[in-house]
Amino acid sequence: MTLNSIPTGVLIAVLITAAVIDMKRHRLPNSLTASAALLGITLQCWLLGGSGFLNGLAGFFTGLLLFLPFYAMHWMGAGDVKLMAAVGTFLGWPDSLLAVALTTGTGSIAALGLLAAQGGLTDYGRRYGLMAKCLFCTGKVAYVPPAPEESSSLLFPYALAIALGTLATLVWVGRLDPFIETLGGFVHA
Repeated sequence: MTLNSIPTGVLIAVLITAAVIDMKRHRLPNSLTASAALLGITLQCWLLGGSGFLNGLAGFFTGLLLFLPFYAMHWMGAGDVKLMAAVGTFLGWPDSLLAVALTTGTGSIAALGLLAAQGGLTDYGRRYGLMAKCLFCTGKVAYVPPAPEESSSLLFPYALAIALGTLATLVWVGRLDPFIETLGGFVHA
C-alpha cells in the first residue's frame, strides 16, 4: 500500500464504522470521533510534517465550525459535528470544505426524501414558515420544535450522509482511485 493511500483507507474505515453505529444507535461515541480526529492529525503529520499538522487542523476547524450552526438549530447531533471535524483532519483544507458542501447536499436530499416518504413535508414546511414569519415580523429567530408525532422529530443517521459526502469528495479530488488501485494490487498478489 502506498503511503498516501493509508489515510484514505483509514478514513473509509472510520466512515463505515460511524455509519453502522449511527444507524443502530442514533448516536456516535466520543471515543470514535476523538480517536479518528487524533489519527487524522497524526497521519497528516507523519506524511507532511508541520504543514500536514496545519492542514489537518484547518480541515478540523472547517468541519467543526461549518456544522456547529446545524447543531445549534437542532438539525443534527453533536456526534455528527465531531465526525465532520474528524473527517476534516484527514482531508485538510480545502477538501474539507468540499466535503462539508457535498455532505450537506447529500444529507438534505436524504432527509427531505425521508420526510416525503413518511408524509411529513407539509408539517415541516408549516413549522419553518412560522419561524420565517417570526423572523420577518419581529426580527427575532425562534425555533419551533416538531411535535412528537411529526416525521421530522424522528432521528436521522447523519453519519451516513457524512460518509456519502466524504466518499464523493474523495472521488472528486482523485484520492479514491489510487486507494482502489492499491487494494487491487493486494487482491491480485
